[in-house]
Amino acid sequence: MGDRGEFFSSGPRRLYGFLHEPRATEAPLAIAPAVVVFVHPFMEERQDAHPFLRSLAGQVSARGLWAMRFDLHGCGDSEGEWEDSTVASWLEDIRAACDFARAQSGAERVILCGLRFGASLAALADVGPARVPLALIQPVVKGVAYSMDMLRAYLAAEMVLTKKAGVTRDALVERLRLGQTVNVFGYHLTAAQFDGIRVVDLTPALTAYPARSLVVDVVKTPTARASNELTALVAAMGSGATLARAVEPQPLHVEGKVHLTRAEQVELALLGWLETLDQP
Repeated sequence: MGDRGEFFSSGPRRLYGFLHEPRATEAPLAIAPAVVVFVHPFMEERQDAHPFLRSLAGQVSARGLWAMRFDLHGCGDSEGEWEDSTVASWLEDIRAACDFARAQSGAERVILCGLRFGASLAALADVGPARVPLALIQPVVKGVAYSMDMLRAYLAAEMVLTKKAGVTRDALVERLRLGQTVNVFGYHLTAAQFDGIRVVDLTPALTAYPARSLVVDVVKTPTARASNELTALVAAMGSGATLARAVEPQPLHVEGKVHLTRAEQVELALLGWLETLDQP
């Protein structure tokens, strides 16, 4: 059948997914058959990370596994408006994507892989009777900090356009409380989304995680300091968690000096971890 894009249902929502069939052009991974479902980051980060995630899915399929990329409700080619989505509906979308991936691939085993807040959602999603292996690339550990980053992005854009800050973060929060939205890179952030993001805290949620997991700390230089937040997260997750370090000269989720289409250190970390999933 070959690689293909298809629409599938998540409750009343129609989502767009893209399946990469196993090609096994290189040595196949021992865990086949399995399907890796990728969860994208948010807003402008999704656009900038798209080539990298497409390449990463291709590398997975080249090693004999199925891979699936999909757009959450209100994002990309999926139907619906961004402002009609919530954290709860996005978690439902991930479950639906995993069910669709199982049905299309015939593989019962699912591995979830996400980037940034997509990794956070992947970590929190309930996608089956048992918790599934997780690969979290630069996950957002604390939603409170991430939500404040969104508001800072609005203020920074306002400064560029008007040369002054017309409002404060507190004023933006009040705007949300009054039922208005805050435009962040063209996405209308709602109070429901803001509140749903703020309560995300991966460390207590993933303490003693029962399945194998990988957390990738992406740094710019080999001498960069390790993330204390990610180190603490992996320690809380327990002995089945692995912390990997990937050196990439520019971020995976923002526009850089060059057009980033691959992140080889991240690929090596993910593929190496996948190879060890069934090892004691």
